[in-house]
Amino acid sequence: MAAPWNPPKRAEDFEGSVALADMNSAGSFKANPTLASGDVKISKDDGAFANLATLPSVAPASGVAVKFALTGTEMTADKVVITFIDQTSPKEWGDLVITILTTA
Repeated sequence: MAAPWNPPKRAEDFEGSVALADMNSAGSFKANPTLASGDVKISKDDGAFANLATLPSVAPASGVAVKFALTGTEMTADKVVITFIDQTSPKEWGDLVITILTTA
């Protein structure tokens, strides 16, 4: 991966981490959230959403930080939107949207 990732650059790899709200414990982050295919999707320049090339993972293990990595191809846009939406019922963790604005 290219580094540093600040600012996010168009067509260059990018990674970051987020924490997801625990749906069973208001005000808390979900420890070791389960992420399945289809839970995390990407839209480039307001296009259709598609699954990320690499499913995010919890790092460090059993923690609350969910690491995501985007390829240069996924970052080839002026605006990248990532959605985290748990597809289980009931939901284990709360929905999240991240918007990344790239630079040249």
